[in-house]
Amino acid sequence: FRSVTIREIAKAAGVSIGTIYNYYENLTDLFLDVFLKSAEEIEQLINNANQGETPSLSRLCSIYISYLNDNMTFFQMMGHFILGGDLAADAIEKLNRVMRLLMDRIEDAIASESGHAQPRMSAHALFCALNGVMISYARYPGRTSDEIRNHTLGLADIIAQIFKTGSTLE
Repeated sequence: FRSVTIREIAKAAGVSIGTIYNYYENLTDLFLDVFLKSAEEIEQLINNANQGETPSLSRLCSIYISYLNDNMTFFQMMGHFILGGDLAADAIEKLNRVMRLLMDRIEDAIASESGHAQPRMSAHALFCALNGVMISYARYPGRTSDEIRNHTLGLADIIAQIFKTGSTLE
């Protein structure tokens, strides 16, 4: 996605370049919109996992890692935006709003299964651990997609079990 142009997107979508610029000021705004819609999909998957009840940590981690495995462009966009994508103040607020909702879901799962003294910080730590799994293994050389999926899901389950133990942060 880093090298794609508005012209290429317009051609693939079967619309004019002007049509895209009617909705988006620039490529970053378009990518942010795609990213935000994908983040909302993750939240919906988490919300639907247990018919509105908070899913277990293991289930939440599995949903998140599965989504990233299936939507690598989303993962790459997240890395781009979080690692310093140049965003306007209103775009930052949109990004923060969606990320807070995701952290809320993770925090709910942590609070329901463990005794972490700082569930929000623990939610951030879990988010970092899961993204670290994907950074380390999502494109591991010489492995098939199925091998990568199985490995990343296995690591996510181990991470969920570690967070479930409820060790407290002082």
